[in-house]
Amino acid sequence: MPYAIAELLAILTMVFLIGTFILLFPISRRLGKAIEEWVRIRHESTPDRELLARIEVELMEMRNQFEGLDQRLDFLAERQEFTESLIDQKRRTALPPDAEA
Repeated sequence: MPYAIAELLAILTMVFLIGTFILLFPISRRLGKAIEEWVRIRHESTPDRELLARIEVELMEMRNQFEGLDQRLDFLAERQEFTESLIDQKRRTALPPDAEA
C-alpha cells in the first residue's frame, strides 16, 4: 500500500512538472523575444517611441500574467502539502501501535 502512494505522488509530481514546463516554455520564449526587441530599440539612435511603449505595455501584461501564475502555483503547492499531510496522517493512524516502534 505505501508503494502505491509513493507511485501516485511520483506520477503527480511528474505531471505537475511537465505541465509547468509546457505552460512556461512558450511564455518564456515570448518574453525573450519581447526583451530582445526592447533592447534593440533602446539602443537605436532614434528609437520608435510608439513601438517602445507597446513593448513596455506587453512586458507589464506578461508580468501580471506571471504574478497570476505564481499565485496559482502557490495555491497548488499549499493544496499538495495539505494532501500529503492527510496521507501521512492516514498512514500513521493505519499502522498498528507496535509497528511504530
